[in-house]
Amino acid sequence: MNSKRLYDLINMDSPEGLLLETEAVLKLVYAGADTSPVKKTFSDTMRLYAGEYPGYKTCTTSYHDFQHCAETLLALVRLIHGAATEGQHLAYQEVLVGVTAALLHDSGYIQEQDDTDGAGGKHTSTHVRRSMDFAAQFGSRNNFSESDISACRIMINCTDLDADFTKLDWPTREIELLGKMLGAADLLAQMADRAHLEKLFYLYQEFQEGMVSGYNSAEDMLRKTINFYTLVDDRFASKLENVDRFMAAHFRERWNIRNDLYRIAIDNEKAYLRNIVRLEDQEMRSRLRRKGIVDKLKAEKKD
Repeated sequence: MNSKRLYDLINMDSPEGLLLETEAVLKLVYAGADTSPVKKTFSDTMRLYAGEYPGYKTCTTSYHDFQHCAETLLALVRLIHGAATEGQHLAYQEVLVGVTAALLHDSGYIQEQDDTDGAGGKHTSTHVRRSMDFAAQFGSRNNFSESDISACRIMINCTDLDADFTKLDWPTREIELLGKMLGAADLLAQMADRAHLEKLFYLYQEFQEGMVSGYNSAEDMLRKTINFYTLVDDRFASKLENVDRFMAAHFRERWNIRNDLYRIAIDNEKAYLRNIVRLEDQEMRSRLRRKGIVDKLKAEKKD
């Protein structure tokens, strides 16, 4: 099994497969646990992104889409399992709140039905706060306690790269740990996605609409991503207590694999990116072929 890659274990492109693995991993930690709340929140979130949730439009952000939410959920649950194998056991009710936070952490990109101006990318700079507000509404609608709603909001806030963790009012140490796990899972899910480099072209579109400065083109974003890997490692160490370390324990216990497959995927991506950023823009684009994303965007631009 030690030759396996992340995408060899389950079909990461299948929402159903991601949900089934999420349930399986949860039951490794919480034997006999009722996972129906997980399935309900998963289904509700899928409906939200599909434009089937009352009052909201279909998701228009191709980087921050439902696939990313589902992959973030699985990454979080894998960290929770890894932590449990190393003696850091979290209460199941708090984990269920974490599941909700993971699935709704980017809901702020979704436009309301009466929002007819532009697309969801315009909410880039405010999406975390909007996600926190949506989670509060969702919690009230589903009879969450006030303490669970508050915990869900603070966990989502942990995905904000600009959040000052010293000023967050952690209700418990467990919620703090779950929030930091979610902050790590969000980044791991993005960067270990096998089409992450191609999806940066989608992210550039979102940044353009959200008027995020600092990038002249999608190719410029790719080149600057080299430095982002270092920023992420610094974030893990300085803000997130290196909770990503729990991933290795998960793969050891779940799959008898002695490596952190997320770290391997990210390191491989970084090595590939270092090679192609030396090329001219057109040649660099030609080296990014997964899921046909770059070719699709090129064709749309011509139209």
